[in-house]
Formats: sequence, structure tokens, C-alpha cells
Amino acid sequence: MRYLKFVMGWVLAVLLAACGGGGNPGSTTTTTTTTTSPTLTLSLVNAAGTVLSTNSISKSANYYAKAVVLDAGGNALANQLVTFSTDYTIATLAGNAAAATVLTDSSGVAKVAISPLTLTTTGAATLTASATTSGAAVSGTLNFSTAASNVTLSGMTTSPTTIGALETSAVTVVGSVDGTATSGVVVAFAASCGSFSPSSATTNSSGIASSTYQSVSGCGSSMVTLTSSATGATAVTKTIAITAARAANIVFTSATPTTMYVSSAASGNKTSVLKFRVVDSNSTGMASQSVIFSLSSASIAAGVKFSVSGSSSTANQTVSSDGNGDVFITVAAGTLPTTVTVTATLASDSTVYASSIGVIVTTGAATQNAASLSATKLSIEAWNTDGVTSSLTMRLADRMGNPVPNGTSVNFVASAGLVTGSCTTTSSACTVTYTSQGTRPINGRVSILAYLDGEESFIDLDGDNVWQSGETFYDVGKAYLDIREDGTWVSGEQIIDTSTNSSTCVTPTNTYPAMTGTCDGTWSSAVRVRKETIITLATSDATILGVTRSSSDVRGFVTPIIKTANGFTVWVHDTNPYAPYTQDSTIGSLITRGTVFGQPGLYNAMPTGSTVTAAITSSGAVCTVIAVSPNVVTNSPNGDLHDIVLSGDSDCTTVSVKVTVTTPASVSTTVSF
Repeated sequence: MRYLKFVMGWVLAVLLAACGGGGNPGSTTTTTTTTTSPTLTLSLVNAAGTVLSTNSISKSANYYAKAVVLDAGGNALANQLVTFSTDYTIATLAGNAAAATVLTDSSGVAKVAISPLTLTTTGAATLTASATTSGAAVSGTLNFSTAASNVTLSGMTTSPTTIGALETSAVTVVGSVDGTATSGVVVAFAASCGSFSPSSATTNSSGIASSTYQSVSGCGSSMVTLTSSATGATAVTKTIAITAARAANIVFTSATPTTMYVSSAASGNKTSVLKFRVVDSNSTGMASQSVIFSLSSASIAAGVKFSVSGSSSTANQTVSSDGNGDVFITVAAGTLPTTVTVTATLASDSTVYASSIGVIVTTGAATQNAASLSATKLSIEAWNTDGVTSSLTMRLADRMGNPVPNGTSVNFVASAGLVTGSCTTTSSACTVTYTSQGTRPINGRVSILAYLDGEESFIDLDGDNVWQSGETFYDVGKAYLDIREDGTWVSGEQIIDTSTNSSTCVTPTNTYPAMTGTCDGTWSSAVRVRKETIITLATSDATILGVTRSSSDVRGFVTPIIKTANGFTVWVHDTNPYAPYTQDSTIGSLITRGTVFGQPGLYNAMPTGSTVTAAITSSGAVCTVIAVSPNVVTNSPNGDLHDIVLSGDSDCTTVSVKVTVTTPASVSTTVSF
């Protein structure tokens, strides 16, 4: 046993000496490497994975930042998040970022693409990579530099090589980096005339950048230079031939004004400027295009002519378009109203044309037979109240029923109170305001006259819109303010006209006041067109009378009321004690209004808008009020009849019925029947 232990010990000593690599017999040397924490090793590699010896990158090749993460024992750590970052003004990570996070693979490797910011960027920066594994932070840094690439552009092409104005051509150019066609080169496109869409493009995987050139009408008949440029590269050019643009359309754009008035009219525009535009297929105006203007036969028949250089003619006119493609022609009205049609035709192509729309000639002068005067309220609650108003509107037309010119002035006069002195027409009408004030007329009635310059109406037998001897006309005579409402002028009534004619006039009416014996027997285009109306200044208290209607519905036949089972009638008017009369020829003494209207005892109406109601007041009555008709005082200057409609029950003839009239100012008057 001792011998065996000796032999084993000797063998062991020999083996230990051999592991020590030499040395003195009986002695050993041991080298031990110990890792105490994870590590991160950072490097730059090319596409093949080879570590760069110079740490210099450019855009001429693909480069990567590579990080290797190991644990404390030197083993690869997979699925670890590694964050790379660098100076964004020098280089980008993962295509276009200043920082990027990548997961390690099974070999503990994380890689991210790194590239100079641009093809021409030169400089140096620090690359950093960091990770946290098992609670321990590890990181690595390295410095690197960037080198500018040699960018070139070549092979610029256009297809087609010749185009017309407003047409397009496809343009391509090849972008190369260090002699190799490369993607990612940004190319800008420009043209000496026209434009590109898009204005810049990036080369594709074949190194080709593409865009589309669009010419405009102004590029016609010229050679246009197209330019491609990129940062760091010499620009390349290509010329393309552009043929002249062609007119595609003519458009009627405006007429100033759209309404003209016949040449004989006392006022209003007699000419109009028509505007057309010559455009290409892109609706862009085209200059220096010859356009032929012609008038329709109907326009010529109405006397419409072209007005050119101070002379008038119905012959066709040729005009050239201006720099905006606009072309103008002036037309002058004739003696007849008509629709004006002017046609503009392209001289170089008769199939391209347009006609005017909405241009008319109207007679324009107001005529007596077409005038009208209305009021919003013919009776106002103003016998004792100032400041109560009513709006009056004068409506006009010429003898053809067409509008008079906008801005035509209409004058107003009133026998009492205040009326706006004048107004000007819009759409052939104008409005003024009457306001109660001052001394009231003793009969509570205000005469208001509206008048303006116009012409006498006539019957146009030959259709030329011009009065000729022998054609019937309506002689209007002098205008005056008919305060008495009897159609006969008396001393003291305001005269509007100062002429001294003495012929017998057409029998006047109240709405057409004319002084007898003041007509001239000749048609005139310069007369006072006039209309008159009456505004009642009504009391707030009402008079309510039971009446029996006559067969002709004449008011004033006041008899004991006949009340039937179906109802009865009341007569409602104001309480003005001077109402049942007008003034006689001396203006001051009184006569019954019935001698003027043929109806005895007419009174003034209650204020417009007053309501009439009725109610049964007898206790236990079966009879009911069905309706009051009408139940509102409307636009009437005289007292009105109102029917109280009962249910028809047997006690309707004996029940007490209360009738109440309420004014707009809430003043009520009640009478029982």
C-alpha cells in the first residue's frame, strides 16, 4: 500500500509539471481570467460585417453600427434593448433618426444602419450605444467621420420631345453616387417656362428620378430649357420644343350695364359694354386672338347698333383680345325695347363662338298708366298722437311694363304732417315714411301726392315705340294736391306743375289728379307722372253702431238693428266729429262726403290693425258667437262693416252680445247689443 501511494503521488507531480508549461520540477504557474460584469463592445462594420479600420463612412456604401452584449461570464445576451445615438447634424441612424433602439439577436449582436446626413456631409461625431442587462448599465462609444460622396446626374430625357402649349412631357434623369446609379439622390426640376409636378423627386433603386413637365399657353412657339439639379452635383439641362397654343373657347363674361334704355328715354344708360374672353383648353386667357362680333337680326330690327370709335354700325366688327384674353364691344340702344344678342366668333375657327346673355333694352320712362301708390297703413292711430308712421311705396313701369332706371327720383308732398320729401327707385319702386305731427286736418284725412318726371301713355299702332301723330294718347294736364278728394282743383290746393296749357283734359279721377283745362293736346315725354292716396288720422275711441245692410251694401243706412238667430252687423268707425264731410270749393266750410262719393255718411276707419271681438254676456245662454267677419280692420280709409255670426240657437235673438274694438295702442271700446 505504501508503495502504491508513492507511485500515485509521483505521477501526479509529473502531470502538474507538464500543465505548468515548464519550470522547476515540483513547481506550477496558473493564469485565471475573471469577468465581474456584462460588457458592450461597439464597432462600425460594412455590409459584409467587416469591422472598419478607419471608422469613416459615406453614402457610397451601406454601413452599420454594431454592438455586442455579453454577460459577466462572456456569454452572448439575446433580446437585450440597445439604444444607439449620434449627432444628427453629421449622421442619421435607421434611415432618418438621431437615435434608434435595436434588440440583440442570439449572438448578442444589435445592428443599426448609419449614414452621413447628406451626400455632401463631411465631419466627425461620436457614436454611443447603451443597454441595461440584469440591472447593470453597459455602454460603449467610438468616434467616426463622414466623407462626401461624388454625386453626378446624367442621361436626362423627355418624352415626347415636342409638345403643344398646355401639354405635358415625362422627364427622367439618372443620379449616381461615386459612379454608381444609386437610390436616395434628391433631384430638383425646373423649367424656363411652365412647371414640373412634382418639383423634386428621389432616385429609385435603379438611380432614376422622374417628374412631369407642364407647359402653359405663354410657352408656345419656343424652346424651353428643362433643368435637373442635386446637391453636390453639376446640373444637367435638356431643351424641349413647344408649339403655339390654340384657342379652345370663347366665354361671355359680363355686360355693363345689363339694362339699357331706348334712345328716346329721358334718362338711363343708352349703351352697354360687353366683355368676352378667349381661353385655351386650360381656361387661361389668350392674347392677340381676332374675334368677330355680330348682332342678331332681332337686335338690328330694334335699332341696336355697335358703337365703335365714335360711330354706329350694324356691320360685323373684328376686335383683338388683350393680354388677359379679354375682348370688348360697345352696343347702343335703338328706339325699341328688345333682348340684345351679340355673338363673338373666333376668326381662326368659326366653330368657336359665344353669345351674350341677359342684356336688354327697355323704354325706361315712367308712364302715368303704370304708376301705383300704396301704404302699409291707410288709417293710423294719430288723431291725438305724434310720431305714428305709415310707409308709402311708389311703384313704376314704362309703357311696355318694364322697370324704370334704378335711381329714378320720386317726390312726395302731404297736406298735413311730415312725409319724406323724395326717394330713388330700386327695382322700379321706392318707399318713404309719413309721420303724424303738427295741426290735424279738421276731417282727419291727409292727402299725399307722389310725382316724378315721365311720359304720357299712348297706344303704339305701328310698333316703333315712338308716338306718331294720330296715335291715341292720354293727356294728363297739370298735377295738384287734391285735398278735397273731389277731382276738381280749387283755390288753395297745391299745384305741382307751372305750365299754362288750356286744352280740355281727359276726365280726371281721384287717383290721377289733373287740373281741368290744363292739357296741351299733344303727346309729351316730359310730364308729371303722379298718384295720390289718403292717410286717415284716426281716433283711439271707436263708434260701434248696429246697422241693417241694404242690397247694395251702402253704409250709413242706420235703422234699428235687426238681430237674427244667425247674427247681426255692426258699423265701426272712429269718433272724429268732423268725419262725415269734406271741404267745399272755399276750403273751410263743410259738405257731406256723400255728395262726393255717392254714398251718404261715410266716416273714417279705425286704425289699421284694430281688432273686433264679440262675446255673449247673458247668463245661461245657449247661443254662442261663431265668428266676427272680418275680425281685423284692414287697409281701408273709411269705416267698415263687421258681421257678428251667431250659432242660430233659439235664444240668439234675445241674448246680450258685447262687441269690443281694440286699437293697436290697446285702447278698447265696448258696446252691447
